[in-house]
Amino acid sequence: MQVFSYHVIEAPVLTVGLRLFASGALRRVPGLLHAERFLPMRMGAGIVSPSRYRWRAWVFVGLWESEPHLDRFLAAPPYSIFERPGYHVRMRAYRRWGSYRGFDQATLDDVTPTGKVVGLTVARLKLTETLRFARWGKPVEALVRDHPGLVHGAVAFRPLNRFSTFSVWQDEDAMVGMVRGTVGGKSHRDAMIERARRDFHYEFTTLRLVPISEHGAWPGAMQLPA
Repeated sequence: MQVFSYHVIEAPVLTVGLRLFASGALRRVPGLLHAERFLPMRMGAGIVSPSRYRWRAWVFVGLWESEPHLDRFLAAPPYSIFERPGYHVRMRAYRRWGSYRGFDQATLDDVTPTGKVVGLTVARLKLTETLRFARWGKPVEALVRDHPGLVHGAVAFRPLNRFSTFSVWQDEDAMVGMVRGTVGGKSHRDAMIERARRDFHYEFTTLRLVPISEHGAWPGAMQLPA
């Protein structure tokens, strides 16, 4: 049965840079159907603010044929960064919107979540839409960051135009309340209306997932304000 994994690992700047741009060995990992690598950012901060970028952390998102494939990968990883302490969550997808090459092959479980849920977006941005995307996206980041139902959250990118958001919620009602604008404001709903009017992206997908298990500790440098 397929699983997703989302990893956040703290590492030296040079190591983060190498793995962000030079990770060809991942294409040869047995059972790894697709992977993305990102540099995490601070939610809600301005795009030109140096404090926005977490230069000493690395995000890895993987779609696996099965959980044993992930276990074998972590037991003997191709890069030493995976041996560093970090956080990862294993998940199964149950709903999907949009399309993103590599993750479209993910199977969807027929489940009704009763506890925590995860939201994951991955996108390939049109560079001509960068400023417009930032203008509409920043209020959404602040909405998610400050929402009482959020457990963990991160935004991330890989130059020049790959972006991702990740959020763990107490339950699906909390997530849906944010999406529909019933709690905290309507910036997410308004941004989706604007995206429908004129798309920001070449590719974009949103996945809802059920966490199977969480491992390690969420990095202290990425803790959200209380």
